Amino acid sequence: MKSILNPYRLTKGLTVATFSLISLFSLSACQQTTDNTVKAASSTEPFFAAKFEPPSGRTIHGWGQITHGWNTDLPGAKGDKQDYLDYLQVVGKNAPAIASFYIHPQREDGQAQLDGFIEHFQAFAQEDSWQMAQIGYDFNPKETLSGKADQQLEQFFNAMAEVDKPIFMRIGWEFNNLGHFDPVEYREGFKYIVNKMREMKVTNVATLWHASVPDLNELTGMPILGKHHYMDFYPGDEYVDWWSISQFSIGTFRSPGSIEFYQNAASRNKPIFIGESSPWFTKGLSMQFRNPESLEESLSWFNAYFSLFEEYPHIKAFNVIIVDWQRWNWIWPQLTGGFNNARLDLWPKLPNHYNDMINKPRFIHADEAKVLFK
Repeated sequence: MKSILNPYRLTKGLTVATFSLISLFSLSACQQTTDNTVKAASSTEPFFAAKFEPPSGRTIHGWGQITHGWNTDLPGAKGDKQDYLDYLQVVGKNAPAIASFYIHPQREDGQAQLDGFIEHFQAFAQEDSWQMAQIGYDFNPKETLSGKADQQLEQFFNAMAEVDKPIFMRIGWEFNNLGHFDPVEYREGFKYIVNKMREMKVTNVATLWHASVPDLNELTGMPILGKHHYMDFYPGDEYVDWWSISQFSIGTFRSPGSIEFYQNAASRNKPIFIGESSPWFTKGLSMQFRNPESLEESLSWFNAYFSLFEEYPHIKAFNVIIVDWQRWNWIWPQLTGGFNNARLDLWPKLPNHYNDMINKPRFIHADEAKVLFK
């Protein structure tokens, strides 16, 4: 069980998940300034002047995800790029303004991952469709704080500085999951990475502090989270541009822990980025994933999800993972039954409904983002 709940720490020889099994249970239930922020229009909705924050009343549309396997051309990642291209085909003029990626530079194959990611990503960034990037950057606190990771950090930041687009960097994502990080080591490692970036005068990277839903243990009855409160991991307002959270289940969108997280972010004048989300459905409180049983059930997830941005208008960016998760069984081969399909072609009428949702004025797509953030 531990290897499923803590997939970053699987035994040698197993491929590792790009993100953990967190909210996996479908509980029944404008102008740019010189510092790369965007001025808000006159509005009653919040604007905190965070790095790459969109204007008041606006939310950036992001898609995911391209896995860590893409970095080194692993066979199991062959469909990543096609999922992205198929999503572009479905949404048309509403192309996402952000695409998401993952990298684990301090694993056994970490240098190969870093080299491959930089080569692949820089080519991706030159393609016709204009996307910013959200990059999940894993790190080993001890190696980072000892300076052993300096060369890799410098290589990464130099490469990102060469990309003429904004980048959102999720440093040690889902930090509060069981066994992922010690709070003190995480805080200090996060600060070390940010200070390195600042030393290098890299200005096109915004930092994301990304948590799992804080009450997952209570909601699921399973030890998904560690014993520490998520605020024990907080490196400080001066190091964090955005707060971020994963949301996979209708039952967690408005859980007490999620609401507390949203409110705490606002109290610190931080916008929220839903860094990972995907319409997951399971058979009750189990590891048995399933497809939605009807178009209506699928739409219920999307309706609940997109209404979050109206209810909590300081959630100002999202990354929705629209892929065939069944292809991902290479990541978690120990997961009995495999995953579900979250693609928009699952139901013939779903793409039109989905486009109606993201076609609202609130959402910023690639063409507009190119003007706002270039």
